[in-house]
Amino acid sequence: MIHTSESLKSQDGDYENYHYQLEDGDKYRLTEDELQWLDFVRGRYSIADHIDQNMTDGVYTMDSYGLGEALGETGMFPKAVCLSDDTALQAIFFYSAVEVSDADDGVN
Repeated sequence: MIHTSESLKSQDGDYENYHYQLEDGDKYRLTEDELQWLDFVRGRYSIADHIDQNMTDGVYTMDSYGLGEALGETGMFPKAVCLSDDTALQAIFFYSAVEVSDADDGVN
């Protein structure tokens, strides 16, 4: 199953929207606006590299640790820079990214 903005937003409620929390390996098709955002941040922010490395034909495959690492590098975890809060992709980032700390790198 490939999630879309419409399929996720149709489940929105008044409070928590955990349906945006995707598991590793889940797939999401970016909208045209989200693809334009990706073009804008490409070469500027590591989140673009992460999305590009995990996307085929406009479909992103969730990697929650890689996502968290990329978002953390911008200092804006758990949100992506320059991406509207109204997008499903930003909600996916917010609910799905795993924060990577120094303790997670295996160095003592």
